[in-house]
Parts: sequence; C-alpha cells; structure tokens
Amino acid sequence: MLFTLLKRHFGNELNNIVWLVLLYLIQGIPIGLSFGTIPFLLHKHATYTQIGIFTISTYPYSLKLLWSPIVDSYFVQSFGRRKSWIVPIQILAGIVFITISFFIESLLEHSETKIIYITIVFFLLIFLMATQDIAVDAWALTILSKPYLHYASTCQTIGLNTGYFLSYTIFLTLSSPTFANKFLRSVPSEEGIITLPGYLKFWGALFIILSIYLALFKDEEPITRHIILDNNDKNKVKSKNENENGLIENKSMRSSSSPSSSSPSLLSSPVKKQNKKNKQHISIDKKDITIIKENENNEIVDYNDNDNNNNNNNNNNNNNNNNNNNNNNNNNNNNNNYDNGKKSIVQETYGMDICESDLTPKQVYYLLWKIITLPHIKILSLLFIISKIVFQPNESALNLKLLEKGLRKEDIASFSLIQFPSIIIFSIISSKWVKNKPLTIWSNAYLVGVFFILINMCSVFYFPSLNGGGEISWSHFLFLLTISLFSSFSYNLMSVSQGSFFLKISDKSIGGTYVTLLNTIANFAGTYPKLFILMLIDKLTTSECIVNISNDNSSSSSSYSSSNNLTIINQQQQQQQQQVIIHDNISKELCAEQNGKYRIERDGYYLVATGAIIYGIFIYFVLKRYLIPIEKLKL
Repeated sequence: MLFTLLKRHFGNELNNIVWLVLLYLIQGIPIGLSFGTIPFLLHKHATYTQIGIFTISTYPYSLKLLWSPIVDSYFVQSFGRRKSWIVPIQILAGIVFITISFFIESLLEHSETKIIYITIVFFLLIFLMATQDIAVDAWALTILSKPYLHYASTCQTIGLNTGYFLSYTIFLTLSSPTFANKFLRSVPSEEGIITLPGYLKFWGALFIILSIYLALFKDEEPITRHIILDNNDKNKVKSKNENENGLIENKSMRSSSSPSSSSPSLLSSPVKKQNKKNKQHISIDKKDITIIKENENNEIVDYNDNDNNNNNNNNNNNNNNNNNNNNNNNNNNNNNNYDNGKKSIVQETYGMDICESDLTPKQVYYLLWKIITLPHIKILSLLFIISKIVFQPNESALNLKLLEKGLRKEDIASFSLIQFPSIIIFSIISSKWVKNKPLTIWSNAYLVGVFFILINMCSVFYFPSLNGGGEISWSHFLFLLTISLFSSFSYNLMSVSQGSFFLKISDKSIGGTYVTLLNTIANFAGTYPKLFILMLIDKLTTSECIVNISNDNSSSSSSYSSSNNLTIINQQQQQQQQQVIIHDNISKELCAEQNGKYRIERDGYYLVATGAIIYGIFIYFVLKRYLIPIEKLKL
C-alpha cells in the first residue's frame, strides 16, 4: 500500500529518492556512534579529559570544505563522477567497522590508556563519512530531475537523522540490560538485546553489500563537457550528411552539473556564449544537443535542425533583449551583491564570470582565501569563535553529569528522539522571524541560550538522589525534557538566523562555496572548544571513592581521594594494613563495582558553567556592538 502510494507520487524518481535516503543513512551510522554513543560508553572508564580527546574525532565533519574541491575535481570518468568516491569510501568504512568490532570492547575497557587509538579509528570513520557527504550532496543535485530536486534536502534529513538515531537512541536503548530485562525478556540477562561488536559487524557488512550493489546496478548520469564552435564551418556542416559527419541525435538525458577534469567538460547549465574571434565558447547540456561535429582542429561544432527558425527569431529576441537589459539595469541597483556596479568576487579575481562548477581546485582555494580576508568575514568569524565556547558546558558535559547523578543512558538518548520532530516544526516557524534582522535575532537567542546554561546547571544540582539504582519520577523526567527542548529551540534559532544571514551576504557568483565556507567556520566554532572545556572540568574536579575492606580477621575502611591525577590512599585498619590499587580519577561506575561510595568533593562542572554564564553575558554586549552592525552593511 505504502509502496503503491509512493510510486504514484514520485513515479520513476522513487528509485533515486530511495538511494539518496540510504546513502545519507549510511553516513548517519558512524556519526551517531561518534557524536552520541561512544562518549557515554567511555564515561565508565575514561576521565573528562580523555573524553575531550575523543571529541577530536568529530572535527573532519566540520572541516570537510578543505578537501571538497578535490572530491569534485578528481574521479574515474568511466565509473562515474560521484560513484568514484562513494563506493570505495563506503567499502573502506565497512572494512573498518568489521575490523574494530573484534577489539572495540577491549579498547573501551582500557580507554584510559587506549584513548588515542579509539580517537584515531573514529577520526578515520568520520573523515570517510565527511568525504562521502561531499560526493552525495553533489550527486543529489543531478540524480533527481528538476521537479523533484527540492526533495534532496528531505532525503538528507530523513536518512542522516535515521542513521543517527539508530546508532544513538536505539542502540543505547536496546543495548541496556535494564531496559531489555524490564520490557523485552522473561529471563533476565547481564547483556542487552544487541552488543556493540555485533552492531558494528552488521553495519560493516551492510555497507559493503550496498556499495557493491551501487557499483554494479546503479548508473550515474554522463558527464557534460565544454564545446568550442567554429562559425566558419557552419555552412559546411549543414550541407553534410548526418552519418558522414558523426552527427549525434538528441537524447533526453540529464548530465552532471560539474565539469570533468579528464576530458572536455560538459555543463548542464543553459547555453552560454562568449564571443571571440570567429569562435564561440558554449556550455551546453546534452539534452539540448541536436547535431555536433568535430573539425580538424579538435573543435566541436553544434547546429540544430531548427537553425533557420532560430535565425528568424533572433531579431525579435534581440529587440526583447534590449528591453530586458534596460529592466536588468534597474534590477541590479537593488541587488546587494552588485550595488553601484560592484563586481562579483569572481569578476574581480579572474576578470570575468566563471561558472562555479568550472573552477579548478586551485582557483577555489584562492577564492576561499579572498573571502576569509574580507573585513566583515574576519569580524564575523572571530565573534563566532569567541562566543560559541559559552555553550560547551551544556553540549559537552551536561549529559555526562546527569549520567553521574543516576539518569540512565537510554533516558538521555530518548531526549533526542522527542526533540527531532519538535525542532523541525520550530525551524519552519522561526524561518519567518529572521528574514529582516538575522544577526539581531541571533544575538538575542544567544542571551537566551546563556540563561539556559544556568537552568541546566540548576537541574543537575537539584537532581534527586537515586541510591540503589532507582528511577526518576515521570514528573522530573518531563521537567528535564522541557528544559532540553527549550535549550534546543534557542540553539536552533541561532542556527536558522546565521543560515539566513549567510545566504543574504553570499556572493551569487560563487554562492555554494561561499555559504559552505561560512557554515564551516560556524560549525568549527562550536566544535573545537569541547576538548578544552572537558579538560578544564576535569582539572577542577576532586572526587573520592570510599571502599570498605574486610577479611576473616579484621575489617577496614579505605578512602581514595583523586585530584590532579594524583591518588592519595589512606587506610585505617584495626589489626593489619592492606594495600588497594585503583584507577586515578576513578569514575562513579568503577567505584560502584568495588562496592564503594562515590563522592565528589568539588565539582568542576559548576565552576566552568558559572564562568560560562558570566562570560556569555559579557560577550552579548560585544555582539551588540560589533556583530549586529554587520547586518546593516550593503554587502
């Protein structure tokens, strides 16, 4: 029933839509593990500093712009421009998944000494998925026909978030013995329904199978190319027979929107002419080609059977063009990018407009540098980098602190499941608010976000005691969920505002690259501080684990204090001395395994969160003075 309904709505495009969703889902699986699940699993054995080191594994997803020009320019033409990257990357990711499944549990159990190896493995996986994302995003623009192109972002949202939730919310829930024994089993067990090694093997095998199927059975649209027309050969070509001169019949097909580097490139954009001496440089889509001929100078000539009709219409078109040009002159006065005849950044750099897809990697990198050095971009980047650090006590440490207080991993993961549809609805609504004053809205949402740092800190401080592994009440769960939702709304409003402003100021001649660069800066500004915030929390925290030790002849009480990676062992015994070896900065879980009592003498989270609130209020006034005026510039 559902398939019939989808087939009726999408027709032949359903196959392409399904492929896009699958490719984005594959991308979401490692992302959900690295961004969500693994930090929770590390918390049992690793310190906050070591968890901070692991966050480095997420950096490639924020920096993928640095190698995206390479992915766009180098490929095997016979195999397919996008498949040349997607297929081998997914197979390699599958091999990595299967390989690490055999020793991932050992690495996590000894994470205090193996954290570097864990970070390297997941850094590689996120790097592979970031590269796959570059290729899939580009393929999405050509795999769908124009009437269905707007579904590309929907496919990304569905696929990426489904993969993320499978690896985060669903995995943590089904891997929990408590949840499985309570809801899914009649006979209790010490393990959940699924295990991490089994999960990695399953998805590793599926990655490889889907990639092989993609390589063998999914065709990619042919590459388009640039062609050079020699006007002197026009009459000769028209007098020749079609077969004798290698004429090509018009075929209804789509072609890639980016050029090939290994052959004359083909563009799917409409025909563009650039007059030169006896020649015309034309970008043409194959679906627009009726007849082409290659002359002795390796120049290709294109003519339509309808040339006579087209020539008759040229005079009328030229008259219309004169009127259109007059209108365009007026319209250009209202264009923010070209006020008062201002040239685009591509015109300023290369003296003429070049299609963004025609740029070589070297040209793209040079334009990126020019964009970064623009005065307003430098101010914007600096303000993002110094302001977004404020939210890291919430984003990096809040869930870990709730975990220490006794909230279950599956309960924390369920917040994301409920937040997702709410955020989608809120994004649609908030997009109407930010149109005119995006940076003003961003700054106000920033202050609201700072306020919720205080609210979240209080929620941790007043979290009810759960001795003996009890469960929190539904009322307190809903209270935490509400706080989490409103915090997410403020962050989402900032995201929508900055996205609106990025589109507003981007130079249209290189719009995609321009916006991607700004998003990269904004994303990295929210990623890099995690390591430093978690290290600071770790340094400011002092905890102890009190273990009662007894034997046949005596009993004793041992107190272990941990601060600044130093362990102080104080033992008091009635009859004899005993030596106990524990991990430095022992976690609450390990202390519980030794039947000990865990106590935090000084919690660095509260100190860092309080400092973030004070710093955030100060930065708000800085934003009002330096950030908001940028939206008033005519850019």
